Parts: sequence; structure tokens; C-alpha cells
Amino acid sequence: MRQRLFLVLGLLNVVLGVVGLLLPLLPTTPFLLLAAFLFARSSDRMHRWLLTHRTLGSYVHAFRNKSGLSRKQKIRVAASFTVMLGMSAYFAPLPMVRVGVAALWFFWMVVLFRIKSTVEPTQQVWAAT
Repeated sequence: MRQRLFLVLGLLNVVLGVVGLLLPLLPTTPFLLLAAFLFARSSDRMHRWLLTHRTLGSYVHAFRNKSGLSRKQKIRVAASFTVMLGMSAYFAPLPMVRVGVAALWFFWMVVLFRIKSTVEPTQQVWAAT
């Protein structure tokens, strides 16, 4: 019974983590870390799936290795954050609210790009000789 509960809670956290990729105010990494913890105690298959997932697994590995975020991840977060806050500023009724949204955007962009970046492996292109 406990394993099933952990499995369901793990799946719920994966869903929330994916939603967090799209909504900048909802964090992705904590949900994925909790999902990894729950899957480790309920389903080896789901745990392996999460850790080897092309997109989601990188968040868990970055936290485990304390390596930071890749440039792609930073750009994805910055883009979604910019779109969401841009829409908020557009629909804000007062100019001061727009200024506040812009200040919030600027603050989080500085924080995001000050986070350590991982070094992505370069692909070598072999020239035919």
C-alpha cells in the first residue's frame, strides 16, 4: 500500500515539475527531486525513467552533482519567465504594478544568470580528409 502511495505521489510531483517548466513561478527542481525520492522507494522502473529522461533527468543530476544549470535550461527558464511576466505586465491595470513586475523580472534574471552554469560537452565534427 505504501509503495502505491509513493508511486502516485511521485507521478503527481513529476506532473507539477513539468508544469513548473512552463510556469516560472512554480519551481521545477524541488518537485522532480521529491519525485525521484518517492520513485526510489516505490518503483525502480520509474526511478530509472526519471533519472534517464532527456529533459527532466538533467534537473535531478544537476542538484545531485551540485553542477548548476546548463545554458539551455537557463534560457528555457528565462524565456518562460519573460513570457509570463510580460503577460502580467501587459494586463496590469496600474503603471506602478508594471514597474514592480519589471523589477521582479530583472531581479530573477540576475539571480538566474548568476547560478553556476554547467559546461556542456562539445560535439566534435570530424572532417573527411
